Amino acid sequence: MVAALPAGTAAAGGSSTITVRPGESIQAAVDRASSGDTIKIAPGTYQEAVCVVGKGLKIIGSGPNTTLITWPEWGAQAPLPEVTSNACLEAHERSDAEGNPTTLSDDVSGIFFLDPDSPVTVAKLGTRNHPASGIAAWGADGVTVTATSGIAHERYGVVAADSTNITIAGNVERGLDRGAPWYSGTGGISVGDSDGANARITANYVEGYNLGIFFRESRGAKIAGNKLTGNCVGVLVFDDAQTEVPDTTRQVQGGDVTLTANASIANNRYCIAGRDGMQRVSGVGMSITNADSVRVVGNRITDNQVTIPAGEAPINYPAGGLVLVSFAPPPGTLPPGVTGPGLVENVEVKSNKILDNDPLDVWVTRAIPGTLLQEAGPGITFRNNKCRVSDPAEICAR
Repeated sequence: MVAALPAGTAAAGGSSTITVRPGESIQAAVDRASSGDTIKIAPGTYQEAVCVVGKGLKIIGSGPNTTLITWPEWGAQAPLPEVTSNACLEAHERSDAEGNPTTLSDDVSGIFFLDPDSPVTVAKLGTRNHPASGIAAWGADGVTVTATSGIAHERYGVVAADSTNITIAGNVERGLDRGAPWYSGTGGISVGDSDGANARITANYVEGYNLGIFFRESRGAKIAGNKLTGNCVGVLVFDDAQTEVPDTTRQVQGGDVTLTANASIANNRYCIAGRDGMQRVSGVGMSITNADSVRVVGNRITDNQVTIPAGEAPINYPAGGLVLVSFAPPPGTLPPGVTGPGLVENVEVKSNKILDNDPLDVWVTRAIPGTLLQEAGPGITFRNNKCRVSDPAEICAR
């Protein structure tokens, strides 16, 4: 019934539907709208970076291949277009000026929700080529992103930060290497800095990013039925030293994640990663790093192979089908009062197919002198998995 109402007509309960057609501005519709309204976007291409401040809206396209929110070409051969300032960008600039770095501060996103006062929904549209992210939400209680597609975003395809009650389902994300040294966007889908995230990341397809799915410094998720291929790392569950959004003063003990029925296949890209650009990564199906209380059940993790292009440095991040990693932060890198991430611990791995990965199907962290690697914590169990080569060797006999 709401969809059938004319543009701007109030529906039951006081909400309205606003329709945007080719040649019209999505941002103008957002500015007109009130929390709880629906913005319907007709088929067409809209060159915009939409900033939604303090409002919970539903933004619905006509299909991920017919409603497209784009940004001009940019990269090694084309300079970044001049960015018109908006409240979303200005908020991040203020955070940076106060000394609080944010992963979301780089220029513009296709649709960015900043501190919405009610749940937000995005569905049935495509985003292309934005210098930050395709669809982003910061400080939301209730984020739903479904049936969207994203191509060639520099940070994330879809990201929710400092948010709760998150659903990211049925989306397609593809990264693009623009000629920067082996970098094609941080992650296709990400949840970060979110205590009590209650995230459901299901039935997505991610290809060609540094990280397919990145669950960082957050707690509480089910990651199920996704396909990850052609990335450097298929899935990374990562407990960082501190949060980034909205500031660096908090710590979230990352973990409480279930990974089930995912296919992480041939994630063989080579990439340069890490905040300092010192990590060389390739051939990782799934990595659980410094996180706790993780269940890895019924996944297919196959054909993840290390690939090192000619003339590039060897990898220095553990590779394999499933790698459980404990890293100590480099000396002197933690802010005062920050204790750093915990060990990888309490991880249950059962009934997975982990085969034909190179150099190993399964690797469990151990302390190695001269490196930042540490021993795994307690509670790591393996049962009924199909794998051939592991370190320690007895894992694949269980």
